[in-house]
Amino acid sequence: MKTTRPTPILLTLLAAAALPACSSQMLYGGGQAWQRTECNRMPDAEQRKRCMDSSALSFDEYQRQAAAAKGAAR
Repeated sequence: MKTTRPTPILLTLLAAAALPACSSQMLYGGGQAWQRTECNRMPDAEQRKRCMDSSALSFDEYQRQAAAAKGAAR
């Protein structure tokens, strides 16, 4: 049975989450970096492209979409 070890990026994200001075934009960027790392591990090129495309959302666009979703949920 293969055990997985935390990646350096994951450890960095966990450390960043523990720091109260980190902005939400920094955390979002760290999450995107982790997602791109995971995308690059995918052997299927089409699946990898879809994954990379989904990680390309800017923080500003993410905030707009999140605000729109909150407004629609009311």
